[in-house]
Parts: sequence; structure tokens; C-alpha cells
Amino acid sequence: MADEYDFSRFEGAAVPFTAYDFFAYLASGALVVATVDVLHGRQWLFTKEHPIALDVFLVLAAYVVGHIVAQLSSTILEAGLVARGLLRPSHVLMGHTRPGFKHIFRLYCRPLAQETRERVIQRARNRGFSGVGEALFLHTWSVMKQDAPTMHRLDQFRNLYGFARNIALSLFVVALLIWVGPFDSRAGIPTGWAWCALALGLVMLFRYLKFFRQYSYEVLVSYAELVPKPEGGAT
Repeated sequence: MADEYDFSRFEGAAVPFTAYDFFAYLASGALVVATVDVLHGRQWLFTKEHPIALDVFLVLAAYVVGHIVAQLSSTILEAGLVARGLLRPSHVLMGHTRPGFKHIFRLYCRPLAQETRERVIQRARNRGFSGVGEALFLHTWSVMKQDAPTMHRLDQFRNLYGFARNIALSLFVVALLIWVGPFDSRAGIPTGWAWCALALGLVMLFRYLKFFRQYSYEVLVSYAELVPKPEGGAT
């Protein structure tokens, strides 16, 4: 991620590369590579016979483009739309929203129940922490990362929101490429496909927001329901 809310520096330290990560990057990159190939390339994807080296090249190209898409989606959607527009889920769940977004992103802008928010704050105070906003969320995350079942669920939500975010941006790029069309005399892709890509991109954008919110929701609710330590320590 391109901003201060970068969980990549915490997550995946033990296993820096997974099969899921590979296919997530590959899927988003393949959409862009395939569209570029049809509009501006030699339409290798429709060639019945071509060398294996070309297949390897296309896979690597899709993987690299997938990383570029991931970086752009982090900057545009996460650091832009979410952080500077909607506000991050950690803020929204604690009751802080900006006017103008509640009707469009109704589910995303729904806060935690008042009692749950109060429990989060009280648990933090019992642990000697009095921060708010992002500092409060990072505190709760640092506590909950010690709980293996919770971290397993968080990993799932992280993978889901990262996949949905990357696919959303790649579909927006595909729609733009189709609208621009080829630079030569070859036939372009019907604009109806651009509208389909745009619609699917919006669906995946909402899926991204759902899973991104659920990630913070899981952290805060799990923290609110922490039980007292057996040895009588802080709750």
C-alpha cells in the first residue's frame, strides 16, 4: 500500500509468497493483458499454435501487470477513495463518517453498536491505552494478532478484499481500454463489453468495501469480547 495504513509490513512475514497471492495477481493482470493483446497486440490468445515460451511470457506478463494493478488499486481505491473519501473502516465502525456517502455506501458506513464501541474503548483503557482513531485500531490489531483463530479469519478477509480491489481496478482499466479502442484500422471490441466491465468493476468495488470493512469489524468485535486473563491480568 502507498500510505501509512500498510499492513503488508506486518502480514506475511513468515510466508512472503503464497499460491493465493500468485493467482490473485495473475487474475487481475490477465484481464488487462488479454484486452491489450486483442486491441493492440497480435492476438496471441486466439492463436491455436504458438511456442510454449510465448505461454510462459504471457503468464509472466500477466503476473507483473497484476502487481502493477495491485499497487495502483492500493493508491487509487484504498488511499484515495477510502482513506480520503469514505474514511477507513476503523473510523467508520467507531461512529465517524463523512456526510454524502451514507446513501451510496449504506452498509459500509454502518457503525458498530454503541455498546460494542464502548466496550472497545473500555478494554483499551483497562490495558492502559487511551488513543483514538487509527491508533486505537492498531492497538486492537496488535492484541488480536496473538489469537490464532482470529488471525486465520483476518487472513481470509485480507485475501478477499485484496483480490476484489485488484479485480475492480483491472475491470475499470479494461473498460477504458475498450472505449479508447485500437490505434490502427483493426476492429475494436464492442462498447457493450466496456459497459459490462464497468458494471462488474462496480460490483467488485462494493465487494472490496464489504470485505475491507469486515476485516476491521472482526478485529474490533473480537477485541471487545476479550475475556479476562486467567492470572487476573487486564482484560
